[in-house]
Amino acid sequence: MLIESSPTGLTVHTPAKVNLFLNVLRKRPDGYHDLETVMLAVSLFDTLTFEILDRRDIELSCDLSALSGSPTTDAPVLSSGDDNLVVKAARLIQTEANVSAGARIGLLKRIPMQAGLGGGSSDAAATLVALNRLWNAGLSTQRLHELAARLGSDVNFFLESPDLAICRGRGERIEPRPLTQPMWLVLVKPAGGLSTRDVFQEWARTGTTSPLDCDQVIDAINDSDFSGLPRVLWNSLEAPARQLSPEIQATLDRLRACHPGGLLMSGSGTSCFAVCGSREEAETLAGRLSGTGMVAVVEGGGLSGGRSSC
Repeated sequence: MLIESSPTGLTVHTPAKVNLFLNVLRKRPDGYHDLETVMLAVSLFDTLTFEILDRRDIELSCDLSALSGSPTTDAPVLSSGDDNLVVKAARLIQTEANVSAGARIGLLKRIPMQAGLGGGSSDAAATLVALNRLWNAGLSTQRLHELAARLGSDVNFFLESPDLAICRGRGERIEPRPLTQPMWLVLVKPAGGLSTRDVFQEWARTGTTSPLDCDQVIDAINDSDFSGLPRVLWNSLEAPARQLSPEIQATLDRLRACHPGGLLMSGSGTSCFAVCGSREEAETLAGRLSGTGMVAVVEGGGLSGGRSSC
């Protein structure tokens, strides 16, 4: 998460993530699922601007022009009302800190929606950090993490802002891990999206778990040539998502035909990714995938230098 001061407020660039390992363990009594996952922040960013209002209104405007030209979607739609996670985060911190001011928030979306890349959660985390600072709300990092857990399972990862982390529980227990070398990935977002709820419901019917653990994945990530990574990449939600969206299977087949290395679907889909050994390899692969959907070359890690305290 990169935060810049401006004459009128704050600008935040907040990243996407991919799940290099996602093991769904069980459904909890509260309706959520216990899971273990390895998440990597990647260099695909939404940008949010924040200005103080002298009334308690939360005004959100969403710019989707960066997504509109993608072949993966027709006229993407994102609510700017109370059901948007940015507005929910703003209202939550406003209430918890008894803030009398409001905010005008601009959101430029570059992270595709319903893609398994955590864009909404990332935007919510950026909102908590920015408004805590802009409003001088004075909430501690621990309190912000408590609020983040109320907003969604991935929000705590983006609030913590590591390059790489193991996340447990619903995803709110964050264990940062060192990333000893840069990683280059090619993201492919096929047309259409999937509801996270639908994918988890399908997992309950047909899904499986992995006997691997997160530390094995971390070791493979930090191996000098990623040679062991294809054997440990895992996503419990990939098979259920493929049942719901044939486009995911077609995307993985296309990637597999072009790339012998590690491939996986991220989160609850529909984005898939390939791990490459270098930027040059990633750019070559991306060129071969033109017409597949939204294709982006991204770097994993290297983002924590811009981490900002809450």
